[in-house]
Amino acid sequence: MTELPEGHPSRRVVELIFASGWARTDGAAEVEVLFRVHSTARAVARFECARAAARARGEAAGDARCAADGNEMMRFQCRPAAEAGGGSEVICATVATCHQAGAARAVRTFAGSGAADAGAGGGSHEGRRGMLVCRVIAGRVRRGSTDEHPGEYDSADPGDGELVVLDRRAVLPCFLVVYRVKPPPELHSSSS
Repeated sequence: MTELPEGHPSRRVVELIFASGWARTDGAAEVEVLFRVHSTARAVARFECARAAARARGEAAGDARCAADGNEMMRFQCRPAAEAGGGSEVICATVATCHQAGAARAVRTFAGSGAADAGAGGGSHEGRRGMLVCRVIAGRVRRGSTDEHPGEYDSADPGDGELVVLDRRAVLPCFLVVYRVKPPPELHSSSS
């Protein structure tokens, strides 16, 4: 990983995208550090393999968007800090997986940073957090439950901006945003 200093053009763009996903009621996310993630050649090759497979399935099904680029999109995944011992925190840039629709290594992603933070527990944890900004090959997307006909789609959209990608190779981290959330300002009511 490479730290992007304040004022770097890529950092400004990522900070804007990151900030645009927060509702005013969620508090303010303060970016502390931003890293560009350098994926290995093997990870990039696996990502491109997932794209090729999604494109082939999309073409066979007559899905033009999927056939064009595998239905690539940008998504977010929140990573709470973990104790490293000695009181220090570690935030890693690896994608967290879950078990969904028979896929032992599915990946929960979100359309916005605020939703990703909430999906990881949101206000229930304090301190530093990490947010991965990822390229995702969504492929053919099933709306609703992830449990029905798992072989016929590449990811599932259960709603509320969440997308469960059934093949972790189809998720490639690009940036790691290390941040803290400031609580929202209390609304003061004035009596007349």
